[in-house]
Amino acid sequence: MPDATRQTWEAFNELQRMTTSTENVVRFLDAFAHIDVTGIVDQVRCSTLIVHARGDVRVPQAQAQELAARIPGSRLVLLDSRNHILTGTEPAWPVFLDEIDRFLAAS
Repeated sequence: MPDATRQTWEAFNELQRMTTSTENVVRFLDAFAHIDVTGIVDQVRCSTLIVHARGDVRVPQAQAQELAARIPGSRLVLLDSRNHILTGTEPAWPVFLDEIDRFLAAS
């Protein structure tokens, strides 16, 4: 969350400390470092909404575009943000919520 305030970071860090154990943090970090769906993405055959921050500094936009290209009928929405985890105070947040609502209403 490169655009998050210090207060947002502190609240996020506290939430993480309160909701998981040290052992699970290690497991999560290992799992997140090795997530790779490229071997199974071609099996997706359901309505799919891919929402990605245009300037995400953690996961490149190209990865979202690749997913969208490989999932038939999927829809890619690029949000004006650099944050991998959106904050509720940034302009992309209501756009994100609207896109989710629209997708769920259509499904």
